[in-house]
Amino acid sequence: MCGISLCCVPTADDPSGTIARMVATMDHRGPDSNGVYLGGHGAQVLAVGHNRLSIIDLTDCAAQPMRSADGRYVLIYNGEVYNYKEIAQQLEPGDLEEHSTGDTAVVLASLLRWGPAAFEKFNGMWSLVLHDTWEGTLLISRDRFGKKPLYYFQDGDAFYLASEVKAILAAAGRRFAINPRVAIPFLTRGLLDTSNETFFEGILQFPAASWQRLQLDSSPRIGEDTIRFWRHPVELAHPPEPGAVSPAAIRELFVDSVRLRLRSDVPLGVLLSGGIDSSAIVGAIGAMGMLDNVTVLSVVSDDPASTEEPFIDIMSRHAGVATHKLNVSDDPQALLDRVPDCCWHNDQPLAAVSWLAHMGLMGRAADLGIKVLLTGQGADEQLGGYNKFLWFHLQELARAGRFGAVARTLTQFSRNSNTLREFSVSEAMRYVGSRRLSTDTFIAAAHRDTDTVQLGLQGSYAHREWIDLTRTSIPVLLHVEDRLSMSRSIEMRVPFLDYRLVELLARVPASEKFEGGWTKSIFRKAIAGLVPDEIRYRKDKKGFNVPVEQWMRGAFSEPVDALFRSDLLMERLGFVDADRLRSAYGRYRAGGGYLNGRHFFRAYTFELFLRRFADFIEV
Repeated sequence: MCGISLCCVPTADDPSGTIARMVATMDHRGPDSNGVYLGGHGAQVLAVGHNRLSIIDLTDCAAQPMRSADGRYVLIYNGEVYNYKEIAQQLEPGDLEEHSTGDTAVVLASLLRWGPAAFEKFNGMWSLVLHDTWEGTLLISRDRFGKKPLYYFQDGDAFYLASEVKAILAAAGRRFAINPRVAIPFLTRGLLDTSNETFFEGILQFPAASWQRLQLDSSPRIGEDTIRFWRHPVELAHPPEPGAVSPAAIRELFVDSVRLRLRSDVPLGVLLSGGIDSSAIVGAIGAMGMLDNVTVLSVVSDDPASTEEPFIDIMSRHAGVATHKLNVSDDPQALLDRVPDCCWHNDQPLAAVSWLAHMGLMGRAADLGIKVLLTGQGADEQLGGYNKFLWFHLQELARAGRFGAVARTLTQFSRNSNTLREFSVSEAMRYVGSRRLSTDTFIAAAHRDTDTVQLGLQGSYAHREWIDLTRTSIPVLLHVEDRLSMSRSIEMRVPFLDYRLVELLARVPASEKFEGGWTKSIFRKAIAGLVPDEIRYRKDKKGFNVPVEQWMRGAFSEPVDALFRSDLLMERLGFVDADRLRSAYGRYRAGGGYLNGRHFFRAYTFELFLRRFADFIEV
């Protein structure tokens, strides 16, 4: 896990100062060392930079930019390829000569041996650039789910790539307009990272599961003619039919995914929420006899309606581990004070108060010396874990005329689960027509037709899960976990997004995910013994929750109201009608209106995001 940066400019320009600014901007991503390479080809001068967070092979042999033995190739790489040991065994004798045997050296040797076909062998997360100094080419790639970020900006004959947007802002030497196609869906429905666009017009994300080869002397265009090296089963021309997948097969692959992600030469930890996903990771590590080397961390609060502490304690006792807890109720104001810094590291505003708690937990992990954390993200999107998925499943059954199955499923869920009782009108608002939501909230009139993001309400249930996995849920969760963990130089690993497990779970019929009145039914069976039944068959779902509504009407209300009554940059930029915002927040504080605390928290963080990045914004 590191930070990478690149700038390519015409030969009349000197990129050394630019690349130095990019590297300095991302020092938090790799405080252990940094390096720069300067070169070029034809009419282009190239500079690449690297910020190193040492995780595997802590010696200088793994330093970057890494050059091939003959000096021809230069690699900058951010991420971890967990199966690097297995790949090394497939290489030819001498491929790793004079290099570290860590994963960076294996990635370089693999690319020289197999070219882009190597990406299909990699099990892990990455963004990388391989420069062929002889041919003057760049090979650019990003992992299957875009766990590792990579942004680019094309400015005439010059272009820039970096792990974080702020590095490009520091390099480009200009101001950028705020992108309404990103800002408005965020303000109305909390949607982020639903496309390759960013909040800054012209700065884009390189697509996930893709690679591109650029020729430096031919006016290269980044992001055009990219090639996909992996597709989710739903995207295939002939997707596999849902079929028999046993709980035992899921368990075996899940445990192996966790095993691979324990490879590290530095201390590891696990984020334990008290739900079945993170508990299953702790249980799997315990089954391998490796918990003695792992630190467990959790977020709790004093609010009984949102805290997971009872379940965290149950899992901790079951696993026989001590859990380091961060109680966010101790000082809610300290969380709110963290918003500008959090927005800076996140490169965009915050959709949830829990993200502030997450950043605080990263600080606790750093204080404990942890440099790698495993997280349970990705299970809900593949196993029907969110409450909304039950309604999508019922919708599909009804469209097929299977009304008996609808009635049976409703009966089972009313008996076994809180899913039906936890239906939330305020959460369902994300799925109403975006035009109505924009009109009824505080969006400025000029932008009430801007939110065109589709949430995938139609189509098959499998397609609905795929939408969450690739557009409306996982991309933003991976984004915030990467940026906020890297703000404290910590790497996040996601066992549920091992592509082998993703392909296996895609074959599980929806009926087996909701069998017997339980979400994630087949996974609950798969982890028998790893997780105590009090958690395996708990009826509710919370996650890393904080008492949002309580705070937005209480501890947060005065500073939020004061900000809304100030001269708002988001109004000057034409995004928000300030009078309507102030009026709506007043009704909310009094217990009225239909907007929830998240709407106002998003507006609050959007304003502070704009102020934090004001030097780079076109007003």
